[in-house]
Amino acid sequence: MKSAFKRTGSLIRMRLTDYEAGLLTSLVQQLVELIDVQAAEPETSDPFDRWQAELASVEPLDRTDPVISRLFPDAYPHDPAASAEFRRLTQTRQRNDRRDQAEVVLAALEESGAGERPVQVPLAELDAWLKTLTALRLSLASRLGIRTADDIDGVESLGDDDPRSYVYRVYEWLAYVTDSLISLQP
Repeated sequence: MKSAFKRTGSLIRMRLTDYEAGLLTSLVQQLVELIDVQAAEPETSDPFDRWQAELASVEPLDRTDPVISRLFPDAYPHDPAASAEFRRLTQTRQRNDRRDQAEVVLAALEESGAGERPVQVPLAELDAWLKTLTALRLSLASRLGIRTADDIDGVESLGDDDPRSYVYRVYEWLAYVTDSLISLQP
């Protein structure tokens, strides 16, 4: 059986089925929608003015959502005021970085024609892929209630009629894709 993952020089080629490509596209789009920053671009080239506008214009993340809490954990868990200030100063950049990484993945998936052609991942973009796949796994783990390795036992024993069993299979498939990409890096 030929591997679905192959590295040639500085390029990794992944063969995904149309279903896998569609699933991954949907998951990444949902991630982007969850974290997207809707800030207006300030009309200035002064970096300080841009930074001030960035701090003032971004809507805070919904910290009651366990996925948000997992993707953007408190920097100072025992000091809520320090965590809030850290979030205020870094949230926009973190969200933009995650969105930009996800856009790299979406562009490659689109170029593959929804799985008609192999997905091409240049090694220069591998970091964006790995960070996006990890964010997706963290999101699914949060929805499944997986916080520690011990929590996996309960999820693995779900019956096929439990809708969470499908989510868990997707979670495991993302681990397979991630491990396959990691194994091909230099």
